Amino acid sequence: MGSKSSAVARGLAVLAGCALLAGCGGPSAPARSAPAPRASGKSLAERVCGGAREAAHKALGLPLSARIVSPAAASLECVLSGRQVQVTVESQAGPRAYTEFDTETAHQEQVFGPGVHKPSQIPVEITVPGSQVAVWIPAQALVVATNATPTTAGAYVTVAVSGHAAPAKTALRVGQAVAAATFAAHPNGPS
Repeated sequence: MGSKSSAVARGLAVLAGCALLAGCGGPSAPARSAPAPRASGKSLAERVCGGAREAAHKALGLPLSARIVSPAAASLECVLSGRQVQVTVESQAGPRAYTEFDTETAHQEQVFGPGVHKPSQIPVEITVPGSQVAVWIPAQALVVATNATPTTAGAYVTVAVSGHAAPAKTALRVGQAVAAATFAAHPNGPS
C-alpha cells in the first residue's frame, strides 16, 4: 500500500506541476482560453504602457519612449524616458490591490508623521480619474492609487516622476495623467 500511495502522491505532484506551468506560461505559452477580444490587438502591457506614454507626452509636451520591464498583469512595470525626465509606472492587478494601497499610505504616515514630522513624505489626498482613492507623496514625486475597494479586486498603481524637466507641480500633473491612463487601460483584476 505504501508504494501505491507514493505513486498517487507523485502523480498528483506531476498534475499540480503541469497546472502550475500552464497557469504561469511565458509569452510563448499557448493561451488557456480564448482571450477577451481586443480592438487594438495589443497586449495588456502594450496598452497600459502606450497609454501612459501618451498621457505623459501630453502633460509634459515632450516625446517619450516606453520600455516594458514586466508585462504580467500582477506586476506590470514600464519606464518612460525622455529628455531630462523619467516616469516609472507600476501596476498590480488582483484581490490585494486595496491592501497594497492602504499598506503603502499607512507606512508613510507612520514613519514620517508625528515625531519625525517630514511633511513632504506624508501622503496628500488627490484625485485620479478611474481610481477609488489616490495620494501624492511630494518628497518622492510619487502618485499612489487604486481602483479597488476593501472588498473588491482592482489595480494598485504607482507612478514615480523624476528628472529636471519635471518640477513638483509638473510631476504631480504627469503622475495623475499617467495613473488615469493606466486605470483606463488596465483590467480591474487578474487577467
